[in-house]
Amino acid sequence: MTKRHPLAAGLGRLALILTLPIGLVAALAAGTGGTSTAGTWALASARAAATCHHEKGPFRVRGTVVTGSTGRYIPYGINITGLAHADYAAKVAQDEAAITASADVWCANTVRLQVRQGNLVSPAGHVSQAFLKAVTAEVHFAENRGLVVVLNLQWQLDDAKLAESMPTRRSEAFWASLAAHFGRDPRVVFDIYNEPEQFSACGWAFWRHGGVCHGRHYLGMQALADYVRARASNLFWIEGIGAGATLSQAWRYHITGDGPLEYSEHRPPGVHQPRTWDSEFGYIARKGHAPVLDGEWADYARSHASWACWDNAPVSAPRFLNYLRARGFGLIMTMLVKGQLIQTADLNDPTRFRSNWSCTSGLDQGVGHQAQQWFIRQNG
Repeated sequence: MTKRHPLAAGLGRLALILTLPIGLVAALAAGTGGTSTAGTWALASARAAATCHHEKGPFRVRGTVVTGSTGRYIPYGINITGLAHADYAAKVAQDEAAITASADVWCANTVRLQVRQGNLVSPAGHVSQAFLKAVTAEVHFAENRGLVVVLNLQWQLDDAKLAESMPTRRSEAFWASLAAHFGRDPRVVFDIYNEPEQFSACGWAFWRHGGVCHGRHYLGMQALADYVRARASNLFWIEGIGAGATLSQAWRYHITGDGPLEYSEHRPPGVHQPRTWDSEFGYIARKGHAPVLDGEWADYARSHASWACWDNAPVSAPRFLNYLRARGFGLIMTMLVKGQLIQTADLNDPTRFRSNWSCTSGLDQGVGHQAQQWFIRQNG
């Protein structure tokens, strides 16, 4: 797919261009001579990417701050989901295009790869070498574009999802394999379990310690963190209960002895205002305990999905972005697909809020444009 030159996209993009860092504007302008072509865009995109700030580890945590090789590391980027599907091989080109766009035109410093547990480890505990090779190739592809790569254990698309909504021995086999390959890679972060306790809702003590829930035995997040830490030095991300939506009692049951780590929340529920966000996750940093981020968020027109679409989003979504930026919290968006972050097949055509905004699927509206600017401002 030929990407459109950002400066050739018409007056509708002017507001974005005016907010770009000077170096990024200059890089894009360098490619505007004559007609816009794929070659021109490739040159301009490469120059623009060079102005985006990239980070790598080894990552360290001191108080509520994560530092990397060039200073403070605040992750901002995009979820990449091809490896979460059974037909992952058919999605390689799609993933690579999204990774490239994340680095070059969204100015992300991080991509979060959702890696399907069932693709890597069979129920009997056997590791798929073909899938491991695919994961390795995608990690290296992203690293070669200057991005930090977050590897996330994704279980929700597995056939056995009702039995896997908290860590099991299969999760240990998953991380034993990935730690052997990436456990000393300073550019890789381990998000050790995606949205735990979604279907096995037995509370915070269970989240930390594990045990029997609804007749099934699970490992706790502490035990999984211990297991992975014994095999890897990477920065960890730790998600909370309720499909990752809350960290409200995470510090009361916090993970100990397995740093460096950061707490990751997904799509905060409740009233969309700072007081709510503080109580759901921000308090962990405000009280000086540990760094936090929103590890999976978007706001876009979608019917019957309050977790994805805030009815007052034109007001509350920019309020949320301002809340995160003012506190130095990171943000990972989901996903570069039509109707979520982009309004057409063009990966540099972000969604916007318009006067007819509503939570109605098919409007192709959302927070994409403001999120892209939020990323770019991190490079100002």
